[in-house]
Amino acid sequence: MIELHPFNEGDFSPLIAEISDARFLFQWAGPKYTYPLDTTQLSNTLAKTIGASPSYQVFKAIETDESETVGHIQLMDIDYNDGSCVIGRVLIFQKFRGNGFGRAMVQAAVDFVFDNLCLSEVTLGVFDFNMPAIATYKSLGFTEYQFIKGARRFENESWNAIKMKLYKKS
Repeated sequence: MIELHPFNEGDFSPLIAEISDARFLFQWAGPKYTYPLDTTQLSNTLAKTIGASPSYQVFKAIETDESETVGHIQLMDIDYNDGSCVIGRVLIFQKFRGNGFGRAMVQAAVDFVFDNLCLSEVTLGVFDFNMPAIATYKSLGFTEYQFIKGARRFENESWNAIKMKLYKKS
């Protein structure tokens, strides 16, 4: 079972250790972070979680049986008036991949969005070559609403993005 707990400065080092190279960081976080990921960049993200209606919520995922952190996830661009946000920077730590934690973590984030934040819509973006992530999102009910050819460039590569969306069931 997975529980989401607030991500804090004590969680910086394990997350940074998971970022192996610039390509991996770009795939995981897009252009907002630069390699090497560092505490300043993460502190700047945490600053967006402060206040009565923060624009970000940042979590670590804890596997409850072992009380061990298995991953990281962010809710970004939270728009309380529009009732929407973006799930992003979804990462299952290397040694925990392939055990269903990704699906459980995203489901926990979706539940938080709909039940705690009382939003009605959540979106995400995923590169079209990330088939395990796409399968996970589809299994949770996300549907594709946009395909962006050449959405991002990394060195000499052009990456296509898929935008997906999930509405709160009424």
